[in-house]
Amino acid sequence: MQILSEFPKLTKEAWLAQVSKDLKGAPLESLNWPVSEGVTANPLVDASDVPTGSYPLAESPNNWEICEKITVNDPVEANAHALDALRAGAEGLCFHWLHTPDSARFSTVMEGIYLDFIGLHFEGAPVVENPGLFLALLGQVAAQKNIPTTALKGSLNYDPETQSNRTDWRYLAELVEMARGQFPGFKIINLAEVGGENPEQSLAAVLSRANVYTQKLSEAGVQPSVAAAALEFELQIGPHYFVEIARLRAFDTLWLNWSAAWGIPLERPLVAATFDPNAYSDAIYTNMIKSSTMAMSAALGGAQRILVLPYDEGREHLAEYPKAFARRIARNVQHLLKLESSLHTLSDPAAGSYYIEYLTHQIAQAAWAKFVL
Repeated sequence: MQILSEFPKLTKEAWLAQVSKDLKGAPLESLNWPVSEGVTANPLVDASDVPTGSYPLAESPNNWEICEKITVNDPVEANAHALDALRAGAEGLCFHWLHTPDSARFSTVMEGIYLDFIGLHFEGAPVVENPGLFLALLGQVAAQKNIPTTALKGSLNYDPETQSNRTDWRYLAELVEMARGQFPGFKIINLAEVGGENPEQSLAAVLSRANVYTQKLSEAGVQPSVAAAALEFELQIGPHYFVEIARLRAFDTLWLNWSAAWGIPLERPLVAATFDPNAYSDAIYTNMIKSSTMAMSAALGGAQRILVLPYDEGREHLAEYPKAFARRIARNVQHLLKLESSLHTLSDPAAGSYYIEYLTHQIAQAAWAKFVL
C-alpha cells in the first residue's frame, strides 16, 4: 500500500493560499531573499519551478580529497608537518613553496611520503616561474621510489594569464602535452575564482578564462578536449550555506553546457574548494562553526577537493592553543563529514531539493547569460 495515498493531494495554489493566510496580510514576496540582481532565493518553490527537472548531476559518489596546506620554507620542518598531516588523515597535500627547490631540498620534503597514495599539489611563486621544474623534480623522486609517474595525481597552481605579464602559449602547449603523457593524473592549469559582486558574475568570469585557455591552446595545436582536461577550478566557499551548494552545482551545469558547445566529452570539472578569507572573523572559535558549515556546503555541492582553513588562519596572535591544534580541528571537520556522516557515499545529495535546484538553475542561467555576452 502506498502510504502517501492516504493523504489528500494539494495543489501549489492551495499551499500558497495557506501560507498567505499565515502571513496575515504580508505579501508572499516578503519571504524572498534577493541574493543578487539576477538571483532570488524563494522558499515557496516546488517541482513546477524547476524547468529542467530534478535529477542528480553526478552518477558516482563524491569521495572528495581531504587536503592540507604545507608551507615549505625549511624542508625538514615541512616534511614533518606533511607526515603529521598524513598520519592524522589528510588525503592530499598542497605544498606552498617559498623558494625554488633543488633536487636535494625537494627530496627531503617528500621523504617518507607514499606519493601514489595521495594528491600532490604545488603552489607558490616558484611554481609560477617554472612549473615544469616541479614535474621534473617529482619525476626524479618517483623514479627513486620505483613509482611510475602515471600513477601520481595532483595539480600545479599555474595560471600564466593572471600570474605573469605574458603567456608563452607554445611553452604551455608543450607542458600540457608532456603532462598528458607522463603525468596524466595532474591538472596543469589552476583557474582560481576571484570574488565578485554576485555568484553568477564570478562563475561567468572563471568560465570565460577557461574558454580563453582552450581557444589559445587549440590554436597552438592542442586538442580542445586535452586543453579542457588540463584545467582545474578553485572556487571560494563563503558563509551562505544553501547558495554555496547551489553555486557549485551551477558551475557543473555551466561546464557541461560549455563542453557541449565545444564538442568535447561531457565530464564534470575538477573543483577544488577553498574558503573565502573574508568569511572568518577575530572571534576565532566561532570560525570553527563557520568552517563546518562551509565545508559541508562544499561537500554537498560536489567539490572534489576541500581545503579547510584553520580557525586561527591569519589570526594566530589571538589563539590560545598551538597551531597544530588548529590544523587538527580543520582536518577533523572533514573527518566528521566523511567518517561519521558518510557524505562521501552520496551522489549529488542536493538533487530533489527544489529550493536548491531552483537556486542552481537561476545562478547557472544568469552566469551563462553573462558568459555569452
